[in-house]
Parts: sequence; structure tokens; C-alpha cells
Amino acid sequence: MELTLDEAKDVLRYIIKNNRALQEKGQSPVSISLCGAAGIGKSQVCEQIAQEIDSNYIRLNLSQLTDPSEIVGWPYQEYHVCRGDECDWISAKLIDAYTANGWTITPETRMSYAVPAWIEGLDLNKPTILLLDDYNRTSQAIMQAVMEIICRQEYISWKLPPNSTIILTENPDDGNYDTNGYDEAFATRFMRFNVKFDVNSWARYAENARLDDRAQNFMLAYSSEIMKENAQHRHPVNARNYTMFANTISGIENWEDPKSLALILQIASGAFLDDKDNTIGALFTNFIANKLDKLISPEELLTGDWKKVAPKIEKCVYDDNGNYKPLVASILHTRLLNYSMYYFEQKGAKTDVVEQRLIDLIDTNDDPDKKMLFSEDFLFDIIKQLVGKYKARTNKLLLNAKIRNKIL
Repeated sequence: MELTLDEAKDVLRYIIKNNRALQEKGQSPVSISLCGAAGIGKSQVCEQIAQEIDSNYIRLNLSQLTDPSEIVGWPYQEYHVCRGDECDWISAKLIDAYTANGWTITPETRMSYAVPAWIEGLDLNKPTILLLDDYNRTSQAIMQAVMEIICRQEYISWKLPPNSTIILTENPDDGNYDTNGYDEAFATRFMRFNVKFDVNSWARYAENARLDDRAQNFMLAYSSEIMKENAQHRHPVNARNYTMFANTISGIENWEDPKSLALILQIASGAFLDDKDNTIGALFTNFIANKLDKLISPEELLTGDWKKVAPKIEKCVYDDNGNYKPLVASILHTRLLNYSMYYFEQKGAKTDVVEQRLIDLIDTNDDPDKKMLFSEDFLFDIIKQLVGKYKARTNKLLLNAKIRNKIL
């Protein structure tokens, strides 16, 4: 079973919450691994959750570490000291201070480990997420060191703070990645979830990140072609390099200008090195020809004057012969839904704004003298998702009979 990133977020939120309850009862918390193709947003999901629940967030890219001590702490020698019946273990730098106060150094010594720098300074009043990124792309020595931390959230002389959850990310061992396998002893120390790219999850991220509107429309229009495997079973385009591409071309104002289009295609050749068939180039040319870069913005779609907005939507979703264009309507429905969610997260957002726009769309559909703008399915989806995600805010929406009847 493969989870979308949104589904994985729901699982992670529950496990993080449940881990706190387990630890309060003196039981061991559960660690999680997200396994999926490179660049789909596994690490980003973890960071988003940390922001949403206001937790400490530590990300260690294990593929970049060369020595286990970088994660478990550097070893140092401790000395056994006594004063009367009182004994203690101290580091070398404390010997002078202790002996000056009457402590005696015994012949006993032991090896200990310093608390890693990455664990210091955490707010102990917050939960902690420790992300061990790319753990199956690191050395066997580091994987062995990680095993102890995953299992017990401690390593010899230090512990993670209370209410901690460890999340690992990995790439599949399918021959397309330079990964190290692990045995059952390692695999049974955590829960492993397979995750996949999902354009709707990406679109919600892109809207919140305020990614270029045109780049969002391009992905929504051609996601199945953009994200498909090539003959070598590789994905030339993934969420990571597409987002990089989108940010790079966002400064180009007029995409239909021949010089600008040529520049965009040149940039694409550097962003998607495995796109030997020039899939992006062909799709981009088609995207411009269909004027999908000129669609009404989601901000105007939600907050603009309806007398001006309605004709713009109609121009987008109908061709010159009066034929309805469901692909374009689907793009605008997704953008309106995601922007409404983004809007609700902003300070001072008013439920009335979203309510009125839904009423405008419903009234247009119900008017026999006007053309349908969004299908009933699209309206149902927008209302259902907003009500599901923002229950407190959207109770008012359901008091409106027109809106309520769309989901009953």
C-alpha cells in the first residue's frame, strides 16, 4: 500500500500524538520510516508537521555524514573521583577543579560520549521531531549507530528529550538508487510506510508556498505526463526539481514571447537532465498555445468583484465554439480550493468571503440563463474539503441552505 503525502501526514500526526501518551506511561515511542522516490517531498512533510504542531525540529542528512560520532556524540574519557563516601565520574577538564576541592582520582576510567551539538538548546516544553534523512544511503557504521537511537531514543550517556519522535526517510531498494540494504533486526525497530507523489498534495504545498501561478497550472494540467516514468523506469521530473524549475522561471514575465519560451526550454534542459525525449518542452509549447498561463488567478477567483470574475471564468472554461473545457475547470477548481485553504490560514481571514464566492458559483449554476462555470462535482469537492478541514470556521457555511444542500 502506498500513501499520498497528505495521507502520510495524517498518520504521522497521530503517531506523534500517541508517542507522547506512550512515553507518559513509561512505554517506548514508535519510530517511523517514509520510503519513496527521491524528491517527492518526504522531508518537507516532516518539516511542515513540525511547524503545524510547533515542535523542535532536527534534520540530520545521514548521507552526508562520514563518522558515527557526528550523530551519537564524540567519545571522551571519564575519570572516577571520590571524596569520602561520595563518588562521581568527570571529564579531564574538571580534574583540577575537583582535586582543588578535596576529591581524589581513583585508578578507574571509562569511555563516555559527549552530548551531540544538534541536541543542545532544545525547548523542553515542546515536542521534538528528529528526522534522520536518507538513512539507507549512509554507511553501515552510521546505520548501526542509528539503530540504538531508533530503538531507545538514547545512546550510552545521553537521551533525547521527552515527547520525541524519530522519523527516517529512505529511497526504495529497486536498483535506481545507491542504497544499503538492512536486515530484519533493523527493519523491526520502526514502522515503514511507502509514500508516493500525488499532484493534489503537491498543489496544496505549492499554493501555501506561493509558487508561481503559471507553474502550478502547468503541473495541474499535465501532471500525468510530467511525472511519468521513462523507458529506464526513472522519473526525470520530481516534485523537488520541478519546484526548483518553477522558482527559476518565475521571474520571466511573458512566457509566450518566443525568446522567453526558448529561455524556459533551455532552463528545463538543465533542471530535468533525464528528460531525453524533451517531454517538458513539448508540453510547455502546448501549454502556452492553449493560453493556460493566462488563467484567472486564485486570489481574484476568491476575492475579486464577481461581476468581473464571472466573465473571466467563463472565458477560461469555454472555447470559442461554446464547448466546456473540463480540464481548465478542474485546474480552477483546485486552485480555488487550495487558495481558500491558504486564505483561511491568514490573519484576519473572513469566512464570509469564501461563503459568498460559493454562493456566487451556486447561483450561476442554478440560473437557466447562465452558463455553468464549475460542475456540481467540483462544487461538492470544494465544500466537502473545506468543511472537513475547517470544521469550526465552516459551521457557518452549513447554515446556508444553498451550500448545505450541495453536500447532502
